[in-house]
Amino acid sequence: MKEERTLDFKPRARGLVIGSIPWLARAADKARAFAEGRIGDYIYPCPADQAFLREMRISAEDFTALVLASADDEEVIARMKAHLAKKGK
Repeated sequence: MKEERTLDFKPRARGLVIGSIPWLARAADKARAFAEGRIGDYIYPCPADQAFLREMRISAEDFTALVLASADDEEVIARMKAHLAKKGK
């Protein structure tokens, strides 16, 4: 069954913007799937994820922890905005 879940994983579209933060939805999906061991053939953090993380001034490990600590997209957005405010962005 776990293998079926892995094969079914697909992150949200690259162009989807949530909370006015491009790539956040896709990166959050991939971070969660990576942590749960169901990312399949996708790579996290891929070069595009790495560029996003650099822009957001957060490591892949810290971003993954932020996503896992969030119950839903609204909480991911709120935590990212708080992180960005702390970083002066």
